[in-house]
Amino acid sequence: MIHLEKNSKHMIGEDLELLNFKELQCLEKKISLGARKIHSRKEKVSVERIRSLKIKEKSLTVENANLEKKIGASIAIKNLETDAATQQDLPQTNLNLMYFSSS
Repeated sequence: MIHLEKNSKHMIGEDLELLNFKELQCLEKKISLGARKIHSRKEKVSVERIRSLKIKEKSLTVENANLEKKIGASIAIKNLETDAATQQDLPQTNLNLMYFSSS
């Protein structure tokens, strides 16, 4: 348990006073390798996240286009219904038009 605690402290740069040059070099290599692995993993996760977000963006773009079509169709139907209702409310008049022809 004590060994693990010491290693943990060494990995975060604490309690380094008791380490000799060779031990410091070894620790530096371990930390450097660990940092490269962390960076590599972080990059992979970032690429996966970007790919996932691009897929989601495409899906939302399609959904948005479909909703715009539905709204457009709904507005067109509403306009037709309004026009029909307006025409029904207008008083019906019969106009007799006379055509005059000049001779």
